[in-house]
Amino acid sequence: MNAPLPFVLTGATGTGKTAVALELAARLGATVFCADARQLYRGLDVATGKPTAEERARVPHVGFDLLDPREPSSAGAYARALGVALGADEPSGRVPLLVGGSGLYLRALHTGLADVPPIDPEVRARVRARLSAQGPEALHDELTQLDPPLAARLAPRDGQRIARGLEVALSTGRPLTAWQDAGRSDPPTWLWVALARPREELSRALTARARAFFDGGLVEEVETLLAAGFPPDAPAFDALGYKEAIAVREGRLDREDAIAVLARKTIQYAKRQATWLRGEARRVDLVFREIGPHESPGQVASDLARVHAQASARIGRTATAGRVSD
Repeated sequence: MNAPLPFVLTGATGTGKTAVALELAARLGATVFCADARQLYRGLDVATGKPTAEERARVPHVGFDLLDPREPSSAGAYARALGVALGADEPSGRVPLLVGGSGLYLRALHTGLADVPPIDPEVRARVRARLSAQGPEALHDELTQLDPPLAARLAPRDGQRIARGLEVALSTGRPLTAWQDAGRSDPPTWLWVALARPREELSRALTARARAFFDGGLVEEVETLLAAGFPPDAPAFDALGYKEAIAVREGRLDREDAIAVLARKTIQYAKRQATWLRGEARRVDLVFREIGPHESPGQVASDLARVHAQASARIGRTATAGRVSD
């Protein structure tokens, strides 16, 4: 019997991935694998959307709490660690359910990362200066000449990824897509679904969530981590909300200002994730699933379980390892 079809459940922050994943895992007989760079860190629980201990007890969870807060996180290291974990779990016959919005990490696990040489710092500085002065559309026009396949995948306002493509082409004399294609084998077949909500609804939810994080003990969590010896500049504290909580603790921001800053940053982050996902839809067969205003996580999960069963039947893979419930 073929192995179960892996299921990627992604989407911007705040779209409800964790709640839907718990319901979906129960229906599919799945193991939930972490695909969120912030949830890899031990001790960061309040503002990362990480499943609680009680939630993780409902179905198997793998890949959470792997890193000490002082350790840097990278897509390459994640792909190596989770690749081993996926292989170790395969004999269980459970559906691998990868849950999270860290798009580069998912790409690294799915296809691997390009082995690009270091970029000339002078080239990088020039490209970044041009990005600020001219805007992303002008750089996108140049990228169309230097790396047409990459330019076709990227939105004209996706400044960071456009700049990265230009840096690689100008510094190495070779397009980024050529580096990506070198030695790459065909990626495995996965089912990709991105959860979405209407923009205004998501913005309201993220604003409310920023307040809920502070109400739920974010500053106290930061105090506990700092008291344990983790420095304020630890890599883990780059996660959204933690620098703001440190600033509150140190008296550099009052609580209401910190909540407003976090809400604004989170909404901006969600927009960047949505841009990334639109680009990924040109690379993989990505289904966007908007959640209705009155849909429960269980209703969404039932729908997605059927999608998984249909996709599995279509490509001749095991539909589920457990029982799909209505």
